[in-house]
Amino acid sequence: MQNNQIVLFGYHHKNAPVELRDLVVLSHDQILVFIEEGLNANIGIREMAVISTCNRTEFYTVTTEPTKLKDWIFAQYEKRLGIRPTDGWPDPVLLFNEQTISHLLGVAGGLESMMLGENQILSQVKASHNLILSTGYKFPLLNRLFQEAIRAGKAIRTNTELSVGAVSISLAAVELASKIYSNSEKHPILLVGAGETNKLVATHFQEKGASNFIIANRGVENRERLAAQFGGRSVSLDELDQALTEVDIVVTATGAKHHLIEKQQLKAILKRRRRGALLLVDISSPRNIDPQVGDLPDVFLYHMDHLQDVVRDNLDRRRAQIPAAEQIIEKIKDEYQDWLKTLEVVPTISQLSKYFHMVRDQELGKYVNRSDEKEYARLQELSNGIVKKLLHYPIVNLREMANDEQLDQSKINAIWEIFNMKKLDD
Repeated sequence: MQNNQIVLFGYHHKNAPVELRDLVVLSHDQILVFIEEGLNANIGIREMAVISTCNRTEFYTVTTEPTKLKDWIFAQYEKRLGIRPTDGWPDPVLLFNEQTISHLLGVAGGLESMMLGENQILSQVKASHNLILSTGYKFPLLNRLFQEAIRAGKAIRTNTELSVGAVSISLAAVELASKIYSNSEKHPILLVGAGETNKLVATHFQEKGASNFIIANRGVENRERLAAQFGGRSVSLDELDQALTEVDIVVTATGAKHHLIEKQQLKAILKRRRRGALLLVDISSPRNIDPQVGDLPDVFLYHMDHLQDVVRDNLDRRRAQIPAAEQIIEKIKDEYQDWLKTLEVVPTISQLSKYFHMVRDQELGKYVNRSDEKEYARLQELSNGIVKKLLHYPIVNLREMANDEQLDQSKINAIWEIFNMKKLDD
């Protein structure tokens, strides 16, 4: 165990632009190939796990030769994906041991995410852990490390408010709607615009149970694609007035340079509506909804400034939770490192126990034919008790010395030499 190092190599949103992150992302099957090749490459890799998402591709390895890792990974990208790293690439992240442990715990906890406290990364860490379990290889150090990372992620989300409150405009729009309409399932939603922003809005609404969508957009292809994705109905902007009579929630996110919904236009529509209050959320720039619409009765109008205030306040609250989250990470990191220290003495304890039991069996064997069954059973019980007592203090003290960092390789080597334990397996 003494020569093994837990090493992280990779790229994420803090050290690489999105173009590079898109380039190095790996699929499920590609990760399996990298793991298989790494274990058989004869470059000291003992264990490997990979987290690969839109914001990070990180290789977690247990290796005896970390200096060979970068060249090998780059060579695999060229061989498997035809990607040749260039001098223009930024330096990858390279972390060792304690730094690697802290980083992975922080990733699972949402501290290392582009959006502080985001929840999706924990499921991605779980998926990476399940992947290494599926390989059939025994990865004791990484298996335990990923288990601890998942535990840290859950503890942070349970015991802090690091993930509470919307910190994106699209999610803030949905949370705002949820405050006015507590049950999204019952309320039809009109999305004006079929771009990435409203796609995210639809996704967040769907996660809250919404299923009744109308997509209004000038371009036919985009609106029909988004409508198909979320099981909604596609309409043109010419049909906007009719759509407004059918919904309770409206989110506008287009590139139009003029108002798509005017005060007098909506005033006439409200007379035809047979529904309750109408919520309008305008996240377009410039605005798509006439600000005077907010003066109409039973109309709630919010625009980008309102949502940015919500996002800013929520981010401030999340940042205030960082110290509490870091305390959880520090505690779990220390527990994992304590486990690592005891793991280093396990082979010594196992071999020492094997030696004592071998001596016992040799001496006990002299009495097999010189005692009756009852007397031999008593000798077995007596010798078992003696061996147990002889092993007690060596085992307890070895573990305590490992935890207190008083056990170095020279002391372990001395124990093996004193009891000649290397020859036990010969």
